[in-house]
Amino acid sequence: MNGLKVGWGIARAHAHGYREAFKDIRLYAVDINEENLRAFAQSHGIAPGDCFTSTDELYAAVKPDAVSVCTWPALHVPQSLEAIERGVPAVICEKPLGVDNHEILKLIEAAGRKQAKVAVAHQRRYEAPYVEAKRLIDSGALGEKLTFEGRVGDDWDILSWTVHWFDMANYFFGTSPKSMLAGVNHQNDRRYGQAVERASVIYGEYDGGREAIFITGPGGGAGVSVRGERGMLVVGNNIRLWTEEGFKEIKPPAMPLGAFGSLFDDLWKSVGNGGVSRCGIEKTAAATQMAYAAHESARTATKVMMPMQTMFAPLEVMQHRPKPAGDSLAITLLADAHFPWPDAQASGRRGLIGALEALGHRVKVVQVENSEPTEADLAGADVLALYHTQTKSSPQTRSLLDQWITAGKPVLVSHCGIGAYPDWAELRKYMGQYWVWHNEPLPPSEHPHLPVMLEVADDAFGVSWKNAWLPKDEVYTKLGVAGPTRTLLTAKADGLNVPYAWQTIAYPNVVTFLPGHRADMFELDAIRDGLAASLAMLTRQRSAR
Repeated sequence: MNGLKVGWGIARAHAHGYREAFKDIRLYAVDINEENLRAFAQSHGIAPGDCFTSTDELYAAVKPDAVSVCTWPALHVPQSLEAIERGVPAVICEKPLGVDNHEILKLIEAAGRKQAKVAVAHQRRYEAPYVEAKRLIDSGALGEKLTFEGRVGDDWDILSWTVHWFDMANYFFGTSPKSMLAGVNHQNDRRYGQAVERASVIYGEYDGGREAIFITGPGGGAGVSVRGERGMLVVGNNIRLWTEEGFKEIKPPAMPLGAFGSLFDDLWKSVGNGGVSRCGIEKTAAATQMAYAAHESARTATKVMMPMQTMFAPLEVMQHRPKPAGDSLAITLLADAHFPWPDAQASGRRGLIGALEALGHRVKVVQVENSEPTEADLAGADVLALYHTQTKSSPQTRSLLDQWITAGKPVLVSHCGIGAYPDWAELRKYMGQYWVWHNEPLPPSEHPHLPVMLEVADDAFGVSWKNAWLPKDEVYTKLGVAGPTRTLLTAKADGLNVPYAWQTIAYPNVVTFLPGHRADMFELDAIRDGLAASLAMLTRQRSAR
């Protein structure tokens, strides 16, 4: 990947745009690098007293009328949210808008709740050639059934560049697509801190027989064309137009301001009139969502309907496919719904069931919030799985599970299962580590929501990877210890290093594997591979006995 593409100062274009749009504007600058901060201030006439090395310093000194977020993508949404919460009425965020769809939706919600005006820096909507091209398209010069084609070469990637063409297609067509279909060349590359692909071919399907094709990667340059049943146009400095009447080259009318100046002027007017600017997040968030939909299409080899439902960044979680299961196991799952977010079908229980079934196993569910497990529930089972937080265990339940575990039969504990039956001390010994509830004398356990990197701690665990990135979800810390365990996987994030999967030493027929309660987590290859490895370890252990 070309390292020269990383580090270009987009903030300089924003500064020029502000100066152009507002002659009496007062600019402030924030940069953690003091050398860069001084150079930027000198270039744009910013007084030393208006320069800060953190946003905390900025907001302690002044409440700006507008904030431009020109940092790397991982900071786009956090710093935009910070500005909104600080009462800034206008926020301009660079693209890509966020590092996943969940972030984007969070920002949209916050902007609406705080009545802040947020724009995404898709400034080409204000450039004269594209404004003129849209006028021609809207006039019907090309017909109605249109095909948009956007190309980006020079080894760029979708999130860094092609999102501009996603947005341009939406601008030309006046809407976002109803589906995305994509193939990518993914080689575990990163740019601006994000997972990116090396090349891609993407198809967007719009209503009314309109469509868009996007090609990114090798070759040179970038360009846009639109063709229909009545003609074709190519956008450059001028518009080249072919119709039934012949060819002509159109020089677009000059714009009163440059692209960034126009963006800022339009956004500030929307603050005053309550409307939506041309680059308002309501219109432009879809471009970044289309990027993640394209990645999800490539990950799943399916067409992704819009608006997309996947909340994580698909390229970040693309791992080796889990190995097919050997024998199909009969698994009895003791489970409750446990935070059915946003509904019962999206609960972690549903996710775990789906993952086990996708691995080729047969799952019998005992909904323990409604009834206790019985001997009939365990009859014919190869594995007993725990996924619930029921607090009370009856003598019958304790006897049934105790006989199963002490007989050396396989037990898989997942997620909230580490907090099951806190009134039964023996179960905690079987698990080795357990959730400490707030009403207990020990310091309670915690579950911060973090993205983590899983690392293999024991090669005998048998997953097909050494490390695997997971999106933000619960991570379990400060667990109680009731006996020694053998760590199989660890989860690392922001200085945190905690067990993610383990086997109990005294009871090796008990393995704990801890994805959170997001149903979509269980669709990830890394999680399904971890489940497969856990079950394989349990069945190997049983065979050894």
